[in-house]
Amino acid sequence: MSTPASPHDRFFKASFSRPEAAADLMRHALPPEVVATLDLATLTLAKGSFVDSRLKEHHSDLLFEVASHDGTPVLVYLLVEHKSYPDPWVGLDLLRYAVAIWRDWLNRTGAGKKARLPPLIPLVLYHGAEDWTTPEDLGELIEAAPTLARYRLQFRHELLNLNAVADDHLPAGVVSRAALLALKYVFRPEIRERIGEILGTLRHLEQEPGGLDYLRTLLNYLISAARELEAEGLQAAIETHFQAGDEMMPTIAEQWLQEGVQRGMQQGMQQGIQQGMQRGRREGEGVVVERLLRHRFGPLPTWAAERLTEAEPDVLEQWAERLLDAPTLEAVFRE
Repeated sequence: MSTPASPHDRFFKASFSRPEAAADLMRHALPPEVVATLDLATLTLAKGSFVDSRLKEHHSDLLFEVASHDGTPVLVYLLVEHKSYPDPWVGLDLLRYAVAIWRDWLNRTGAGKKARLPPLIPLVLYHGAEDWTTPEDLGELIEAAPTLARYRLQFRHELLNLNAVADDHLPAGVVSRAALLALKYVFRPEIRERIGEILGTLRHLEQEPGGLDYLRTLLNYLISAARELEAEGLQAAIETHFQAGDEMMPTIAEQWLQEGVQRGMQQGMQQGIQQGMQRGRREGEGVVVERLLRHRFGPLPTWAAERLTEAEPDVLEQWAERLLDAPTLEAVFRE
């Protein structure tokens, strides 16, 4: 059975599957010399996802193909980290996805044995609550003596850490700006103050093709994912920003709001039943592993405690075996 998409995944893909929004994001997030190399007018979305099924709750991805100005193909892989803490081993996940992407490209293009692979630009978008401290080059996580330095893999990803970007420095495109603001504040109490700006950004989108559908997607995302945002606050913001234009807009938006509330309640009930069936075993094993980790490594950082809370029983068992001789806490949790 396939893993259902998280609200973050659905919203991200609805936002950045639009070539204009993806191009706007790349202009902002990639180094200027890289952007200057790409002909973003040729940007197209490739089908499929390369995220491991075990990580779909925490990762979303999109793959784009774009031509450089000399006509050679370039791949841009956008991975969104939905965890509230930075994953120290995201570089390993990116490397695995990169290999799968290149193999898929060889199969799709029918390239022969003498073909060269296109460059792949990994871009990580992070909107968690904690600061990002993980190196952006996988090689920095490889410890090697000077005589072995040649075997340190260099595999760099670009990073857009929304925590570190001021709102007025976000892209100016309507969809890209609204989407990044929503992602930036969805986990934070400040979402209550920012909702007006987010909706105000989309004020004129209702006149564009597909604009109303995207607004509906945004409302559903906020209802299902923004825990600090009450339905009344969202409804008030809708009335403030849309009643001056199309007179039907507040009514439509309110209907979408109610649909989102009902959908969120239904999803919550379904998830609660599934999670409740597993919680007893998982919590019992998690407590044991947590105690052993604290005894071995001392107080646990927030990211480790959260991973223990989220882990399935088979993963907890694997960690319990590792902690017996793992040299560091990070080694226990490696993928």
